[in-house]
Formats: sequence, structure tokens, C-alpha cells
Amino acid sequence: MLLDFIQAYAARLATQLPSPKSRADWLTRAAEVTARLRRSLGLDRLEPHRTLLSAQVVGTLSRIGYSIEKVIYETLPDLWVAAHVYIPDDLRTPAPAVLFAPGHWMENGKLEPDIQVCCANLALRGFVVLVYDPIGQGERLGDWMEHGHLEPLLVGVSQAGLMVWESMRALDYLLSRPDVDKARVGMTGASGGGLNTFYTSALDARIGVSVPVCFVTTFYQMMTAERDRNWEDGVDLCNQVPEVMAYAEMSDIVGLFAPKPLCLIAAQHDWMFPIAGTRVVYQRLQALYRFWEAEQNVQLVEVDDEHGYTQPMREAMYGWMMRWLQGKGNGEPSPERRCDLLPTPYPSALTYIAPPERDDLPILRHRDEYPRENPGWCFPSGHSPSCGAAITRLTQHIATELPMPALPDAATWPAQRVELLSRTRALLGRMPTGHPLVKDRTYNQVLYDGLFAERVVFESEPGIELPAVFLAPAEWQRHFPTVIYVDEWGKQVGIETGIVDALLQAGLAVLAVDVRGVGETAASDFEAATNALMSDRPLFGQRVWDVLRAVDYLWRRIYIGVQIDKGRIGCLGRGLGGLWCLHAAALDERLAAAALWETPISYHDLIVERPGFPPSAYLFDALHHCDLPQVMALIAPRALLIADPVDGMRAPLTESTHMAKLEWPRHVYAQVFARPHTWQVQTTPAGTPASVLSSWLKEQLSSLAA
Repeated sequence: MLLDFIQAYAARLATQLPSPKSRADWLTRAAEVTARLRRSLGLDRLEPHRTLLSAQVVGTLSRIGYSIEKVIYETLPDLWVAAHVYIPDDLRTPAPAVLFAPGHWMENGKLEPDIQVCCANLALRGFVVLVYDPIGQGERLGDWMEHGHLEPLLVGVSQAGLMVWESMRALDYLLSRPDVDKARVGMTGASGGGLNTFYTSALDARIGVSVPVCFVTTFYQMMTAERDRNWEDGVDLCNQVPEVMAYAEMSDIVGLFAPKPLCLIAAQHDWMFPIAGTRVVYQRLQALYRFWEAEQNVQLVEVDDEHGYTQPMREAMYGWMMRWLQGKGNGEPSPERRCDLLPTPYPSALTYIAPPERDDLPILRHRDEYPRENPGWCFPSGHSPSCGAAITRLTQHIATELPMPALPDAATWPAQRVELLSRTRALLGRMPTGHPLVKDRTYNQVLYDGLFAERVVFESEPGIELPAVFLAPAEWQRHFPTVIYVDEWGKQVGIETGIVDALLQAGLAVLAVDVRGVGETAASDFEAATNALMSDRPLFGQRVWDVLRAVDYLWRRIYIGVQIDKGRIGCLGRGLGGLWCLHAAALDERLAAAALWETPISYHDLIVERPGFPPSAYLFDALHHCDLPQVMALIAPRALLIADPVDGMRAPLTESTHMAKLEWPRHVYAQVFARPHTWQVQTTPAGTPASVLSSWLKEQLSSLAA
């Protein structure tokens, strides 16, 4: 259900994008797309942390017809790159240059044979070529998680943004060389390198010729192709650029390169980036290039092949680069030459590229013997300093530099509250307008041993139906205070662990709800969250909306039976569910009390290299909007309980730690409203018992009149 919904929403977004009718229309739209794309990637967030490259040539290798300089340089603090610069023999300087961005050739990186062949052939044709190991590849290979850093999202930086930044810094180095003609620079790469080429070419004016390979299609086609594959096993975040589908299609982004020479190369049997979408993009590109009467500057080359950077693809790229950077030929494919390649650290049987053959068993059973020392290594051990640790430290540094909003007083709080509410709503993304009638169905109703129970399903919005259980003491002359229970792992956990029973024993009614993608409607959090990340409706915000619709369901319930006291509705959320309840209570004053259980209390705590919370917790640019303590303050003076707060690894926080982090709500409750007793932090070494949580909710909901 959830993946269907997100996919349908993506298709709808694509139909709402403007279609320019003239060059003037396009230039206006291009300016908007450029600004929003830079924000989605996080380039402006990274710019203040630009380092000196400190480039060093650490060795030179002589090959037949060219040489390779081994270079290291620093792109961001402690983020060191290993690169090769291919230099033709008898070089006529300044020469045209090509930046090659490797795709996900993980183990060998720049030393992968296909990449070496490509760079060497360009050198043999008179180009200076720079190829570097991307984050988490080649000499920078730490582990696969280095392609899935969630923590930079909190400060407005995406994984794709880090990739583009590194290509821009590679251009900084390449263009600093006296042997390179700054006016004749091209870029290419396949798969993840095609992605890198696609975005970097769109935003860096120094690139004069672009050849993205096996990437360009439509965003919808790409998402659909990856459906139920969990985006490369729930790790890789390179494709999912935040919010991009809300304002652009791939044709808009690659169209930013117009009218410069652009060649799209695609495989007809590429399951990841379907050729049907590539053809749509190319058709739209032709219309954009027509605004400049430059249709000859853009072409699509289709190859009868699968995903990769195969010889026919490379030959098409050589011809295109030669035509536009050297003035040679007409852009037709140029036959590939045999090259003097370096050995690889890993045999192909041990790499990510393709499944091994049966004959590879002897190699597979000696994996520990690899990688083998390689003359192409730039770092003595073949390992750069850790990329992952550097990215986490950089994120922490950006976060700590953000200004903390001033604590309010009674006079300034109303205006500050309006601003914080606006920021919170913006962070949660677009939500359906209004509160339409809740459509609900009761599937079963049971009276047993003094308990009234219903199994219900209600519609949160078209396409999303939420299963829930409503339980209450079976009494017919009372209106019951009611608690909405939302658990990160689903309502069944609340039933099994006894918290629902404890609430009932306290004389409270309970609506235990599975928000979308949880419990009975479970879906991969990684796939759903990162699909939604590309739209203007993050999964976190969608789930907050589900909690708000649970309030709507209770609000309109008027059956003759167990009655709900609609002035005494509270919510209790566990784990990530606590954050959904927190934001729902901040937005909806019908929630008279909120209890957060085993929940983070600051986005700063989620800035860890190996987080304990799922991707949906990582809202893009959250810390530039507001932190969780400010959201807590929005609930004041209504009742708020924070039970057993945890850090980003789900480890309990000490009292001294949480006291320092919760200054904002403590101040607002005590100083602005003089109601310090309506909020509380509860911690016990063994965890807060369910009976304590239920007693607190009963007390707060029962004392509202006072």
C-alpha cells in the first residue's frame, strides 16, 4: 500500500511540472531549478567548509603511449581522495581534458579494467584525464555503508551532493594544471558515474561537453525499476536526491546544460535505468535545444547491451569528445585501442559488478588474500583515511555552528511560536488540505470480561487505509479519556508488551493505530522513506498526518456505545512513534497530553555514523528548521512526558545529558506559562514501567478542568 501510494504520488508530481514554451520561459525555469537543486544536493552547506586541496603527486607510472600521475588531495576536512591523472606522451599543452567519475565499481575503483581502458584510450587520443576513487570505493573503500550516510541529511547535505562536490573539487585540481586547457573540459561516467556527470554538468559551468552513461531516464521510471529491491539492499543513498521530483524532471536538470554538447548513452536492456524513460528525456531535450537552434549539440546513443560502460558505449563517447573538444571527426564512434593496463587489487570474481562463475570457486575460497598490493595505489597501504568518520565529523561540525534560537519570554513567545509552527510544518512537508470526513469501517466488535473492543480501518487519505484497534472498559454511562497509541513497530507490540493493558486498567480507552508502512501495512522503511525523500512529502510527515487523522477519527466517533471524552484525548508514542506523536501534538491542540517513550530528544543525537533509527527519522535539513526541544515547547502548556529518552544509537541518556538538551521546553513551561508541573522527564535504570506511563496519562487527562 505505502509503496503504491508513494509511486502514484511521484507520477502525479511529474504531471504538474511546467513545460516551457520559449527560451525566455526556459531561462526563468532554469534559474529556479538551479537554485533548488543546489539546495537539494547541499552544495551551499558544504561551501563554507571548503579546504585547500593540498594536492600532492605521490608517484608516476609509465605506460605505452601515456603516463599516470598518482595524486592525493583533500576535498573537505579529513576527506582525502586518491586519483590518477592520465597524461599522453608528446602532449601538446594546453590540452583538452576529461573528468571521469567512476560508478559503483566498488572494490577496484579507478583501477577497474573498464575504467582503465576508457581513461587510457582518451589519453592515447590526446586528452588529459583525471579519474578518482569516489567515497567508499577503491582505496577509499571502508564498508558499503559509506554510500548510505543518513546523518548529513539533517544539515541539508545529501549523498549525491557529496559526490557532486568531490567532482567539483576534482575539476579545481584538474584546471589548476598548466597542461590543461580550461576552455576544453569534458566529463563522463557510467551508472553512479553517470549520475555524478548528470548533476555536476548541470551545475558546474566549467564543463563544456557532457556524456552521462547508463543513468538518465525519468525519475518515475528509475523509482519503478527499483521497486521492491530496497534501493540496493537498503544501503545506497546515491540516487535519492531530496525533494527533486517536486520541482524537476531529469530532462529539466540535464537541460540546464543546454545548448552545450551533450551525449546521452543508454543500454537498451538496462533494468535500473530503463531506456523508455531515456527516450522521453531525450525528446524533451531536443525541444529545449531547439530554443537555441542547437539540436545538433544533443544526441542519444542506444546500445544493445546491459547496464555498464561497455566497449560500444566507450567508443561512442570517444567520438563525441573528439568532435567537440578537439574538432576531430563528426562525432561517430571511434574504435577502441588496446592498452597497457595496471593489475587490479581484486579479481572480478570478488567484486560487486557481476555474479561469479563456477570456475571462480578457487578464488572465492581465498578472499582473505585480497586486495593484493598494487602499483596504482596512491596511499602506501592502499587505504585512505576513513571517509565515513570524516563525513560524520563534518556533519557534527555543521550542526554545532547553527545558531540556537533565543529563549522566549511571555511577550515574545506568541510571535516565536507562530514562526516555530511554520518551520515545523515546512519540515514535515506538504500535507493534504483541510480535514475531510474520515471514512471508516468496523470489522469486528467484541464484548468480553468487562472489555469493549473493535477492529477498525479508517482512511487517512485516498490510497492509505490504517488498521487500528479501539478498546475501552465496557461501561455505558461514562465518557472515557482516550489515548492514541502509536508504536514504531506496530500496535501489536503495544498489546504484547502490556502497555495497552496498563492503559485500560487505568480506566482509559485506547486507539492503537498502525500508521502507514508499520505493523499490518509494513513496508521497507528504507525504500519507502528514500522514495518519499525525493518528493515534497517525506515519510515522517506522512506518518504524522496519520496520527492527526487518528485524532479526526476519534473526534467524529458518535456511535451509541462506549463514548469518548473528546476534550481529553492524549497520545503515547514509543520509539520513532514518540516523534510522530510529538509533532502531531504540536500541530493539533485537540491532543491534551503527549507521552514520548524511548524517543530521541534532539536531532543532534542522530548524527552518528551507524544510527540505531531508520531512514525515515532523518528529515532533510531538519536542523536548519528547528530541533526537537523547540517542537516540545510548542505543546506547552499542555501536558508532556518524556520517558526514558535515548540517543541516536537507542542508548539511554543520562540525567545530566537530557537536562542540558531540554532547556527550551523547561524554560517555556516554567517561565512563559508558569506551569512547570505539566511537563516531566521520567527515567529509571530498568526502563519506565507501563503502569507509570498509564498513571501519568490518567492523571493529566483527568485533571484538565483544574
